[in-house]
Amino acid sequence: MKMKSRYKLNKAASTGEKLICPACGTSFEKTHYQQAFCKTKPGTVCKDKYWNTVTPGKRNNTTRISPASAMYTEKMKRYIDDDVHPFSSYGLGQWEDCW
Repeated sequence: MKMKSRYKLNKAASTGEKLICPACGTSFEKTHYQQAFCKTKPGTVCKDKYWNTVTPGKRNNTTRISPASAMYTEKMKRYIDDDVHPFSSYGLGQWEDCW
């Protein structure tokens, strides 16, 4: 894979060399011996993109569902099963006291 080979080149390079970011392709100068990604984007955007791409388990997010997402999905299934639109007055819980 092209990204992996670029990452290995960047890790092996010396400080001060001009490199290309394996995630976004931006040219940058290595300022720290552990650096492998550019710092042009805020946060860890390039690093996250790289590891989410090269790690097979992270490409399929259906295997990693957060508890909050699972609860929301169950709630939406219940509304779909009841034929109640989630944004109707009843679906938003505005009229539950009247029933």
